[in-house]
Amino acid sequence: MRSGTVAALAAVGLAFVALSSGAVAADDVALTVSVVDGDGDPVDGATVEATWDGGEATGTTASNGRVFIDVPEGEDVELDIDDDRYIRNRPLTVRDADERDVELPVASRGEAVVTVTDAEDAPLSDVTVGLRQDGRTVASGETDDEGELRTGAVEQGEYRLSAVKPGYFAGQRDLSVGADTETEATVSLESGRVALDVAVVDDHFEEPRTLTDARVQIEGGAFDGEVSASDGSASVNVPVNARYTISGQKEGYDPTPRQVSVNEEPRSVTVTAQRTHELVASSSNDRVVVGERTRIEVVNAYDEPVSGVTVRLNGDPVGETDDRGELAVGLETVGDATIVADDGRVESASITVTAIDPDAEPEDGTDDGTDGGANDGPTEDETDDLPGFGVGAAVVALLVALAAVASRR
Repeated sequence: MRSGTVAALAAVGLAFVALSSGAVAADDVALTVSVVDGDGDPVDGATVEATWDGGEATGTTASNGRVFIDVPEGEDVELDIDDDRYIRNRPLTVRDADERDVELPVASRGEAVVTVTDAEDAPLSDVTVGLRQDGRTVASGETDDEGELRTGAVEQGEYRLSAVKPGYFAGQRDLSVGADTETEATVSLESGRVALDVAVVDDHFEEPRTLTDARVQIEGGAFDGEVSASDGSASVNVPVNARYTISGQKEGYDPTPRQVSVNEEPRSVTVTAQRTHELVASSSNDRVVVGERTRIEVVNAYDEPVSGVTVRLNGDPVGETDDRGELAVGLETVGDATIVADDGRVESASITVTAIDPDAEPEDGTDDGTDGGANDGPTEDETDDLPGFGVGAAVVALLVALAAVASRR
């Protein structure tokens, strides 16, 4: 290849690379971010953080409070600040980024220390505390063993403080986080209960049916117990503002537990249970002539026919039940046959059907009465037991004796 050609190709390659680099650079746009405080004054020396899907960039404001940050064009970008003096409770979102000026307001830092007690002023641990501003939660957490929670850095300003613990009515108050290093606040909670009504039904049916003679089991961090539901319902007072797992219990039934939140108003719930899944197999005959069939019927725990169930004869599958839950099974071997039904989940109790051969000789050689015993007479001992036999013998003996006397005359 000539040197001129090589040089031309190299020039084209360099031009392509340059164009490609220019295209990449064109994908970035500059956001001019102006950071201002609550009075609208510029904030210098603050670090602005820009984040987007798969990337981030930072910059520090100049004395005029401005900083230029390159971001991908068209991306949704979140802007926040990292500074010892100022803070934002939430990032500012810039949609579909392009070349533009963006004002980023910030507020002075503050912090709240919240203490929660009960009605006797004893500290309450594990209380969920939240700070809300403009309908949004700014900070949240749980109190420690001393009943305290530090919110961490938040904007100075007005908040709605809430405190909730299972078994206690919720506490709320307004809170103003000021310029002090720590703003202290105390909330007192009062314990309480509310009525929980539970109905237990069997939802196997299209219209669920009340399940009588049942029990209701309630489990939760604030309450654990079991109450009677003899008529299919139960009512119990449970601690407020708690979450419970409720189930209806009855022998022979499988419950479907339900998780329920009980706040500060009475609540009614319905829980369900169904009969424990089982198969029951039966045969139309206990004995059949070998080579003939017997009808096997399979029903569920509700005595309803079950179709598509595999029937096994002596362990081997012989077919599946039809829409009526039935299958005709032939027995080809003399003797007892074991039959079970299996739907892949459970197996029925086995049933036994005996196949007999009417033409077969008895295995023990005993007289089965088929020859009638016509030539068999009673034995000598047996004649003594026949009715009237002893009296007849006496009459014959008397007649013989009289004949002998007459012949001698």
